[in-house]
Amino acid sequence: MLIVALCVGYALGCLSPGWLLVRRATGQDLRQTGSGGTGATNAARVLGGRAFLLVMALDALKAAAAVLLARWLAPETPWHVLAMPAAVAGHIWPAPLRFKGGKGAAPLLGGAVALNPFFLVAAAIPAAIAAVFVRRTFVLTTAAAAGGIASAAWLLPGTPERVAFAATVGLVLLAHRSHFVRASGPAPS
Repeated sequence: MLIVALCVGYALGCLSPGWLLVRRATGQDLRQTGSGGTGATNAARVLGGRAFLLVMALDALKAAAAVLLARWLAPETPWHVLAMPAAVAGHIWPAPLRFKGGKGAAPLLGGAVALNPFFLVAAAIPAAIAAVFVRRTFVLTTAAAAGGIASAAWLLPGTPERVAFAATVGLVLLAHRSHFVRASGPAPS
């Protein structure tokens, strides 16, 4: 069942609504535009703010669907939690798009909420605080939301859940590493 959870998660994560919407609307390959990512932010650069909301929702839903489908296929095991990092890995490195995808923030949120709706609050509070008090909001808001989810994950009772959340947050932060370097600005001389 571990293999099933990983395969279901990765396969659903490989679905790229941002890439599909931009391709259909403009004929462009989203990976050749803006940041080159296939997620909500880059789709919004091409199609506007509504595309951001739609792609973010669809990216979150695919990870939630992966978790829920894996749970349905193997309700007696805890392995469904690993569908979340697998979905995020599929989002970041989708095989059909030659392993160039999005950054994974929306699938992290969707998978986390599917595992426990409390994680919506755990992500929203630090993200809102970062958005209010920090100048470079998007990068640090993402980091704050991921940190909130990671912190809340330690309240979970079992090791598989903690491992899944640690792996998933790690993947998202790894995918955002270039953004963090840019946001930190030049090092002092």
